[in-house]
Amino acid sequence: MLNKILFHRFPSLKSWLTRLQYEYVSTLVKDKGAVFMNFGYTSHHQGGETLELHPDDEYHRYPLQLYHHVAKHVEWNNVEALEVSSGRGGGANFIMRYFKPKSYVGVDFSQRAIEFCREHHKFDGLHFQHGNAEDLKFPDNSFDVVLNVEASLYYPNITKFFEHVKRVLKPDGYFLYTDLRYEEKVDEWHKQLKQIGWKVIKEEDITENVLKALEMDREQRIQLAKHYAPKILHKLFYQFQGLSGNSPKDDIPHLDKRRYWYFVLQNIE
Repeated sequence: MLNKILFHRFPSLKSWLTRLQYEYVSTLVKDKGAVFMNFGYTSHHQGGETLELHPDDEYHRYPLQLYHHVAKHVEWNNVEALEVSSGRGGGANFIMRYFKPKSYVGVDFSQRAIEFCREHHKFDGLHFQHGNAEDLKFPDNSFDVVLNVEASLYYPNITKFFEHVKRVLKPDGYFLYTDLRYEEKVDEWHKQLKQIGWKVIKEEDITENVLKALEMDREQRIQLAKHYAPKILHKLFYQFQGLSGNSPKDDIPHLDKRRYWYFVLQNIE
């Protein structure tokens, strides 16, 4: 309940508190054992594809499958891409290896995260820089593709973010976007998004896919919390990962009455 009140009534405060929590995670986790912050995705229970991964990537299967689902609907050959809120760089690393764009820039508000990415994710054409999602410091028409994965729910002014994405995209460029909102806010969120003037190529409610991924990935998420966080913070970290704080092994994973959506949007003038 407190989380919902903060989201609805005090978005700037919620954003600030989330940033503190995120920076603390970056302080605790020094290695590549936790390079993803998203809830993950699967469709195998619906007869969907099973993504073929390198053995080294199996550890991160469900968060990787979310990035794959986000990225697979557009052509990546010779693409210049931007990821806003690139976090610890797991998605950027995956897309560079599996989709092979010409270039990829990851922007994040956390200087610690940027330093981590620069140290651990080194590819020709891959760059990371500090920045603000609501004030992107790039010229107009800079990118063929912009990605944003499970991050915009923490932005105080979502319209500014959408406007900057549209500005930095080239004509006919694509915005690949996935996130979640409280059920009563979904219609308003969709309206805010579409008022920007995108052509909607695809929109999809993937809540059940995300919940199933949380269930399949439950044990690993429990172990991550135990490995990286002090015991006094385990409950908080379980909740941060979509699990029950009191009984993460037994209770059903949840999104706190939020719906998770995925969009492919095109910048049509």
